[in-house]
Amino acid sequence: PAFGVYAVLVDVLDGPHSGSYHGAASLGVRPMFGGARPNLETHIFDFSGDLYGTTLSVGLVDYLRPEARFDDLDALTAQMADDCARARRILDAL
Repeated sequence: PAFGVYAVLVDVLDGPHSGSYHGAASLGVRPMFGGARPNLETHIFDFSGDLYGTTLSVGLVDYLRPEARFDDLDALTAQMADDCARARRILDAL
């Protein structure tokens, strides 16, 4: 898949939080932070548990936008809020 931001469906496959969730994910190299290795960072909506060490399956549902570098963290944070709102609308319509 292309680097960028996606609306995602997340399945937590084991542990006390097993189940399906909606979220948004960024696939890429994190240009704001000088990253070089691709990774997938996933935000699960309305979730506050600890998933470290848990097996997840992340399904890319819809491509929202390409990966981007922002002028500052405030601009990044504002864009992330917009991305999450858009992803929620897409996933709520499924």
